[in-house]
Amino acid sequence: MPELFKLKEEKFSEKDKEWQWVYSINFKFTFNTKAINEITITDHTWKKKGREKITKELILDIFKEKLNDERKEPRKKHSKRDIFAEERISYQSKKYRLVFWFKDYTDNHLWVRVCHQQD
Repeated sequence: MPELFKLKEEKFSEKDKEWQWVYSINFKFTFNTKAINEITITDHTWKKKGREKITKELILDIFKEKLNDERKEPRKKHSKRDIFAEERISYQSKKYRLVFWFKDYTDNHLWVRVCHQQD
């Protein structure tokens, strides 16, 4: 059976001072009616104390299970970029906060910056 998400690239960004993992999506995944082909996850997601239980796999599962075929309004803008901040997404009896956007103003690549468990 083919992998749903395949690691395409792993690199350290000197500019952002973080590790970045780019995954290709090997199934039909849409967000805001746009076909999403890739997701980048950064280690900023779990660098902070208390976020050790967050993994790349957990984030990919949340996207697959909770955000596929969803339509969401951005919570704020940063420069011209729309930022999506999903508060209290329920997954496996826990609540998570996700912060992400479309990479470099594309409409087929999501960039995940923050994910952490909430009380």
